[in-house]
Amino acid sequence: MNFGEEDGCSNVVLKIPQIEVVKLQSVEVQNSPQLGEFDMGLFSYGLGLVLMFYVISYGLGQMIKMVR
Repeated sequence: MNFGEEDGCSNVVLKIPQIEVVKLQSVEVQNSPQLGEFDMGLFSYGLGLVLMFYVISYGLGQMIKMVR
């Protein structure tokens, strides 16, 4: 079957009301952070994890050093 194009498929035009397009655009803009911004909560959580693992590994190293 051939519906007008070489590969057998036609271009599909999606008709959406302008109100719905504006809603979709506003949702997309709200969900994307600005370039260069980061979430301070995630930063502090990550920094806390790094410091916690550093202190644990430092303490284990000191305990191994004392045992030897």
